Parts: sequence; structure tokens; C-alpha cells
Amino acid sequence: MARRAENLAPGDATRARLVDGAAACFYRYGVGKTTIDEIAREVRLSRRTVYRYFASKEDIFVAVISREFEELSREGRLIYERASFGEGVIEVALLMSRRVNESPTLSRLFAVEESGQTMEALFGGTEFTRLVERFLAPLIRRAQQRGELRKDITVADATEWVTHLVFSMLGPNPVISRHDDEHVKFMLRTFALPGLMLPEAEQAVEAPKAGTRRSRGKEQ
Repeated sequence: MARRAENLAPGDATRARLVDGAAACFYRYGVGKTTIDEIAREVRLSRRTVYRYFASKEDIFVAVISREFEELSREGRLIYERASFGEGVIEVALLMSRRVNESPTLSRLFAVEESGQTMEALFGGTEFTRLVERFLAPLIRRAQQRGELRKDITVADATEWVTHLVFSMLGPNPVISRHDDEHVKFMLRTFALPGLMLPEAEQAVEAPKAGTRRSRGKEQ
């Protein structure tokens, strides 16, 4: 949910107003057809003012998506706190898929005709990638320390794979939509996660090792 502009400092209020206006334009025209001039007209500010807060249209788009997913990121952290990393990936992917369907803005941006430009706007630059890395990297490192994730995979590569896996489920997908959640979970556990996760037998061996290291650390 967007914060009310009147509760923000003047600079933040203007930025929030721009994000609101950009979201309306992206919804109305699509990502590719929206211009900085249209966003400026939507909020009745100058083009110069827009560039004072955002370096490019892509930066505004990332701000729109980040705001839409703000609450979702909090829920995602809670899921990862109470589940193994692999189950967390599955639950967060399903949660994001449901939220996209529920949100008029997100469902429009991830629709078939827009999804290509949406993904290009998100991953064509570095800002959104850095946001995702800040969220996922600590969780991936923790999963490796717990013995859930393979340690021969770099955090950067694991982050990239999980991100593309999750976002591939956000657009309309007739294969996914005709199955219930349990079947989708089965498909992800069977085909998408094995490249990242240690087999359960190996996890059982690695977990005591991690616990032993922590105990020794406390004794010292």
C-alpha cells in the first residue's frame, strides 16, 4: 500500500507523487509506451523535476515495482525464517504469483504483451538487481551455513537463478494456472530446486557440522 504523501517530508512527498503518477501511466500505456514527459504531465510537474528524483524511466519503474512488492518482501522474510530455504523459495514464488494476480498494476505489467518489457526494465539495469541481492544474499549464505545449499555455487549465481525462477512464474502461464498449488510445489521441488539444494541425506550430515562449529564458537 502506498504511503500517503501528506505524511511525508516534502522531498519524499514529491517522490511518492511521481511514483503514483508513473504507476498510473505504466498501467494506462504500458512500460514501453510511457515517457518521462507523460509522467511529468500526469503529476503536473516539470520534466526537470522528474529527473531531480530519478535518473531514468527505468529507475522510476523499479521504484513502482519495489513499492508494490514492499509488503510482500516483509512476508517473504517471515516465510524464510520459518521454512527451509528450498521451501521458502517455493512459498515465496507462489505468494508473489498470487499477489501479481491480485494487484491491478502488477497484473497489467506482467501481462503477456507487457512481460518482456517489464523484465527488461527490471533486469536491464543494476538497481533492481541490487535490491534483490540485498534481500536474497543473506538468506542464501545462511542456507549454505546450515548445509541446505550446495557450497560450490556462488551467492551471486544462486541469487540470479532464484530470481529468474521466481519471476518466471509471475506472468500468465497456462501450464501453471491449470494446476493447483500442491502440483506446482511438486514440480518446483522435483525439477527446479535440485540444482541448488544438497540432497536431504547430505543435508542431515552437514547440519550437525554447522551446529558443532557454532557450539565451539560459543565455548571459545
